Amino acid sequence: MRDNRPRAWYKPLGVMIPPEKVESINFETKVIGVYLEMDGRGYHKLRLSDFILMWPTHLSDRSGKEIYEGDIVREHAAGIHFDPDDYTIKVVEWWAFGWMPFARVIGGKMHDHAVMIRSYVVIGNIYEHPHLLGEKGEGQG
Repeated sequence: MRDNRPRAWYKPLGVMIPPEKVESINFETKVIGVYLEMDGRGYHKLRLSDFILMWPTHLSDRSGKEIYEGDIVREHAAGIHFDPDDYTIKVVEWWAFGWMPFARVIGGKMHDHAVMIRSYVVIGNIYEHPHLLGEKGEGQG
């Protein structure tokens, strides 16, 4: 069974909190409970506004890694070598088609639906690895 908890980018410290360390989210009181070593304590209830939540898509990349909203991916095809300076970088985002949410990757004018995501490899995310977007990457969601 896959985890439904998001990763959480903690803006004040610039650190990513993995889903297993996100204990609770209360949208009503706007508080998030996370395990984070800070001020001599491990558990904290903090303002939700200090975080950016990155929700899981429940899809995996070509290597089996869970794909989250905001992940940076690159195309991958079996048996083809990719030059790190010569590939298109794309960002995963959520979008809605009627009543059903989908994940898609954005790069230039091309939009690939969830079915195509398995042909990509996660190489980072927009918060921890913004340098990967550089001039090659397009769109941040």
